[in-house]
This record gives sequence, C-alpha cells and structure tokens, in this order.
Amino acid sequence: MCESYPPPPRRAWPVAALVPALLLASCSDEPLARTVDQEDGPAQAGSCLLDAEFFSSTGVVVDGIPALTQPEFLPGDHPDLQQFLKPDDRVMGYVVNGTAYAVPHRILWFHEIANVTVPGPEGAVDLAVTYCPLTGSSMVFDRAPVGGAEFGVSGLLYKSNLIMYDRQSEVSLWPQMLAESRCGPETGTRLPLYPSIEMTWAGWLSLHPDTHVLGEIGLGGGYDRYPYGNYETRESFGFPMPPPDLRIHPKERVLGLRAPEGEAIAFPFGFLANKGEWVTIPQTVGWDRIPAVVFWDRSRQSAAAYRTQVGEEELTFQVTEMGIEDLETGSLWTVDGHAASGPFAGSHLEPAGEAFVAFWGAWQAFYPETDLWGPWRPPPPSGESAPGR
Repeated sequence: MCESYPPPPRRAWPVAALVPALLLASCSDEPLARTVDQEDGPAQAGSCLLDAEFFSSTGVVVDGIPALTQPEFLPGDHPDLQQFLKPDDRVMGYVVNGTAYAVPHRILWFHEIANVTVPGPEGAVDLAVTYCPLTGSSMVFDRAPVGGAEFGVSGLLYKSNLIMYDRQSEVSLWPQMLAESRCGPETGTRLPLYPSIEMTWAGWLSLHPDTHVLGEIGLGGGYDRYPYGNYETRESFGFPMPPPDLRIHPKERVLGLRAPEGEAIAFPFGFLANKGEWVTIPQTVGWDRIPAVVFWDRSRQSAAAYRTQVGEEELTFQVTEMGIEDLETGSLWTVDGHAASGPFAGSHLEPAGEAFVAFWGAWQAFYPETDLWGPWRPPPPSGESAPGR
C-alpha cells in the first residue's frame, strides 16, 4: 500500500495530451513514459523527451510531498532557530537585492520545493528553491520563463531525481537536475539557475549575519529528524539508474560544473577537503574557454565556481594564510564569491557555467561524460582544464 508524508488529499493528474500512464502517480513499478527522439520534430503537447527505463513512481500522489508557497522567513538571530538549526546543518543560501536568505535542507527533506517571491531591484523576483533528498541536488531556479508560476512535486522520479510540475500548465514535467521541461507543452523551456550556494548553517551565518532563514514557525514540527534512515551512506539509490561509476562513493557530494555545450566536470568534496582549508582550481568553461575558478572552503563545507573577470580586470587567485586572495589587487574573497576586503571590497564574482551540488552517482547518471577531478587526473601543464576544454 502506498503512503505519503503527510497524508494529502488524493488527486490524479488532469486529463491532457500527455501519455496517460505518465500522468498518474501510482504504486506501479511499470515504466511511466515513452521516449520521443529529437528527430521527430518540434515537441508537441504529448512529447516526452526522457528514457522510459529511468522513470519511477514513488507511490506518493501528486502534491503528496507538499511544496511550500511564500513560507515565513525569520531573522537569522531568532531565538527559536537555536533549537531548530544545528551549526553543521546544510542550507542553500542566495542573495536578492542585497538581502541574504537561507533555506535549510531539513525543511526541504519534507517539502523539496519552496516557491518564494522577494523584492528585487526591478520588481518582484519569483524563485523556486529546490532540494532533492534522493540525489542530494540543490538548485534555485528563476520562475520568470513560466510567468512566475509555482512548482509542485509530481510524485514521479527520473533517475531517482525529483520531477517537478508547474501549476500553470499542470501537465509539463521538469526533472530538477535537467533544469528544463522534458514532457508536456512546456517541453524545451529552460529554467535559469539563480546564483546560490550550499554550505553549513554556521558558515552561511558567519558570512551573512543579517540573513533571513526559512524556519519551522508556521509549518508545524517534525523537522528534527532525517526521514531517509541510512540512505546517504548506502551505495544504492533504490530506483532505476544507469550503471554507476564507483571511483568514489555514489553518495559523496560533488560540485558539478557544466558548460552550455554539455561537457562537465565534478569536484568531490572529499578530495577538496584533503587539499586544505581553502582551495582554488583554475578552469576554462565552454567552447570560448572562458576563464573560471573553483573555490573550496573546508570549514563551511562549501564549493562554488566563478568567472574570474571583475569589470575589465582578469583576476588570478591563490590561497594564502588569510584565505583566498587575488594576485592582482590582494583583495580577500570568500567562498560565496564576495570580496571581503581590499580594493575590490564589496564586489561579487559571477557564477561560471551551470554549477550545483549533488551526489556523485546522480550527477554522473545525468552527465555520464563528466570528468572527475581527483588524484588520478593530473592537471595539464597550463593548469586545470574544464568543460569545453
């Protein structure tokens, strides 16, 4: 018998032109989709550009995992947060119009999506803050391409990854790690990644002491437990996946960096941590070989990838006893791409390519041609290369 948490009112997908079996979240283990090749022409309302072999039903009905809409954010120094959030808890942090926000994993273990609208420099900014506990993937999307429509949890998975649906068409399906609709009338529509970073709560709070954070006030209790048991230590994902690359544990977190052309590289947290408290790795991204750099901060358990140009100046980064510093001006930079001191104080680095954190097994399943950065892959003489090299 299928159960959901918490028990939702049951409803089925609306009748539409999609493959009927795809639209019903059930307990069946049968494939829920068909593959439509790109050569078949423009995507139609019933198109599904996904491999049926890797579709799964979780047994949870549509919205059985309830996405959040405009949840309450609390000041980072709110006294109730001390009981709710632990220093090592992982959060997703982002900044809109100078205001910092954090969304804890422990909230999204139970909701997976938070639809938030916040004031921006030119009006409201509609975001979907998403975390899939099964693939460990943290991604914040700009909802502008769908007119600010909210996203919900379909109850379906693709390669163990959360499949979102938009509440505008109600029948288009969006695998989170593809950042794109691959089934239904919105097929081919991409969701831009909004700049964000994953790190420990203590790490984010130290960088942004005035942050707002999504707390459990107004949501009820129950967020003090991890609902997936030993899932993060098991090799198995529990749902259909391509053959794994076991050079590192499938559930090890990696920073994956992908160029628009499709090439990708993954940086395992374990190897980064072994290299030191801070790490900088020069990269080039895309066919244009855009200079970039990966930052690592061990105390905050965080990695991110940035372009190295600020204004007209191209920067080169090194690790000193003070942290991450650029050679050109001596400015000191934090892992979230902010210059904390020096001539560039107050400046921010732009994100490089599409980069986000996920479990290695999930990243490799979606991007099988990924290079894995590590001790078996010595850098070329010119320094580390990267997607599109």
